Amino acid sequence: MATEKQKMLAGELYDALDPELVEARERARDLCHDLNATREREQAVRRRIITELLGSGGDSVWMQPPF
Repeated sequence: MATEKQKMLAGELYDALDPELVEARERARDLCHDLNATREREQAVRRRIITELLGSGGDSVWMQPPF
């Protein structure tokens, strides 16, 4: 049987209140908050947060907070 996350990623109906998905949303919100709290000179910190948030992106991804 597929997990709710697997269903979500497959584009199927899923329970958004599944504990795994709730935890993932909370983590994403925390990371966005951390990203938004950085200063311009903290580019390495921003890159680390973006990588944690998105999982990948290489050196070519650049985002300007607020996100």
